[in-house]
Amino acid sequence: MRGVIVTCPGWGPIWGTPEMATSLAEIKELGANWAAIHPYGWIRRNGEVRFQPAKTLDFLDRAVELAGDAGLEMFWKPHLGYWGQFSWRGEIAFEDGKAWKRFFGDYEAFIVDQAKFAEARGIRLFAVGVELEGTTHREHEWRAILAAVRRVYSGRVLYAANWDGLDRVPFWDAVDAIGVHAYFPLIDGSDGETGHPPSRGALADGWNRHLTRLEALSAKHERPILLAEIGYNVNAVAAAEPWAYRVEDTAANRALRRRLMEVAIVQVEKADFIEGMFWWKWMPGRTHWRGNFSLRDPEARATLARYWRTDPPARTPFSATDR
Repeated sequence: MRGVIVTCPGWGPIWGTPEMATSLAEIKELGANWAAIHPYGWIRRNGEVRFQPAKTLDFLDRAVELAGDAGLEMFWKPHLGYWGQFSWRGEIAFEDGKAWKRFFGDYEAFIVDQAKFAEARGIRLFAVGVELEGTTHREHEWRAILAAVRRVYSGRVLYAANWDGLDRVPFWDAVDAIGVHAYFPLIDGSDGETGHPPSRGALADGWNRHLTRLEALSAKHERPILLAEIGYNVNAVAAAEPWAYRVEDTAANRALRRRLMEVAIVQVEKADFIEGMFWWKWMPGRTHWRGNFSLRDPEARATLARYWRTDPPARTPFSATDR
């Protein structure tokens, strides 16, 4: 699965526009065979989740149609918008029982609504949750949500955990694939800031350490791994802190990003226990929000095209000294 996540300014209407159609055609041309979008619900501090029923949002229907027209499969990946309430999704948690009960009741209503929409549109892959590591210890509630989703949705279901929360998910046996947000630190420290960017060999060694762990997790739970999100920003610390929202647009940093993408694709596509990867992010149209992690940058597009337009993919061997 060679996928790209198409994000949005605001809450999603752009997914139903001509700009979306143009983006999906461009993504297909790079060699992708899947696209993902992330319809929103909105979380509040008291546990309340607000959402508009998916069937009432014409732009979601149109997004599915446009993906089909482009010849792309769709991964449905609902997100909770947390801005102004929490620092990130992994922080979402509550101190009192009423808030926990409200959250799981509202979240189940939201995610089942999304699952019904995905079923009706023939979408084959669905994320029941994304980066909600502050909640996964509530195993009973999560298993109830998974059962509710299964009652209305016949496709494949995964949960997408952040890279450092994989061991805190107690219900891997209840999903069809283990989803990972693969912002793995590949080196220690911030070597790029000292003028010594890591070699391809060093990055490959970093990936191999994480792949060993992922292979063991896959074997333990007898489930394949899917990198449900992966991305690198244009900055000097991208190898050590891939999650950093910080853009430093220099030739050296663009070269580092290209190297990171190349090594990730080569190492991951050699791992037969990994089903594929979804790159973050592609934003249609023109907006000042587009810069971070943008796959529309020339070096990102060129890298995906180089490796994804070939079948089997190009597999460059990296030595420890290769730069």
